[in-house]
Amino acid sequence: MNETFSEIDLRKLDLNLLLVFSALMREGSVRKAADRLYLGPSAVSMALGRLRDAVDDPLFVRGAAGMEPTPTARTFWETVEPALNEIDAGLRASRRFDPATASMTVRLAAPDDLEFILVPNLLARLAREAPGIVLIVRPSDHLSMLSRLDEGDADLALSAAPPGGGDRRHHVETLYREGFSVLFDAKQIGPLPDRLDLQAYLEHDHLILSVTGDPKGAVDRVLAAQGKARRIVCAVSHFPTVPFILKTRPVFISMPSTAAHYFAQTYGLQMAPLPVPTPFFDVTLAWHARTHTDPAHQWLRRHVREAMVEIRATATLAGAPLG
Repeated sequence: MNETFSEIDLRKLDLNLLLVFSALMREGSVRKAADRLYLGPSAVSMALGRLRDAVDDPLFVRGAAGMEPTPTARTFWETVEPALNEIDAGLRASRRFDPATASMTVRLAAPDDLEFILVPNLLARLAREAPGIVLIVRPSDHLSMLSRLDEGDADLALSAAPPGGGDRRHHVETLYREGFSVLFDAKQIGPLPDRLDLQAYLEHDHLILSVTGDPKGAVDRVLAAQGKARRIVCAVSHFPTVPFILKTRPVFISMPSTAAHYFAQTYGLQMAPLPVPTPFFDVTLAWHARTHTDPAHQWLRRHVREAMVEIRATATLAGAPLG
């Protein structure tokens, strides 16, 4: 085996200092880095001082946004981050995993239109096969899913495909293609054609879900190209609010068909095909390269995939227009 480093040289540096450096790069704050490492701020400050002496650079300076890395720190991070990921991946791969006896916490990031469907299914699976695993669910969307993986806030993320599809640090797998349906309360809306047409669709007010706060979406862009527009009276940031609005107001919402089916079943609402030719989108499962070979993570990914297959099959058998 060719030697690529010297143990004698590396002994001069406490490698735990690299974990402090990593936490500071991720958090940009001594206090937040301390919280991340379960240390006191003074211990982090002392470790930073030792690392500064070792590399002969301040590494971080105070700025408007917190502790800002110097050019040397940024260059150092380009080497340190992949090295720490490789070490972490190697340790994970060497561990044996028995779901029946495992005692651990797993973090899943999911958008709320899938969270309320997926989590009960996953909890039932954990109760049967891995009762010692604690599931923590975090919010996710296509804009934040990869950063949650990078920052360690989630082990696995589920959402629409992220912009750009990720990079070498990420594995992004398409689970299925999703379409849109119109959801409403027939008692609130009143009489409609047997098949919802564009005229009836535009005659009513609309509710929209907006992660960014923009009260326009893909449907509005399609309508604008036809010289038409719908009346949006409310934009909300979370799907669980939707059925409670629909039960009290004569409004439509155009939303992903899988979630629309489960809302309709749970709250006594109605679905209709969207009378606007909007594009489909991919629902993806993403994880960081550092967990790719981890047996526990592989087990979790398999169960999330299987759960989503069950969820989609149930909706399809019930006749939901999933696209």
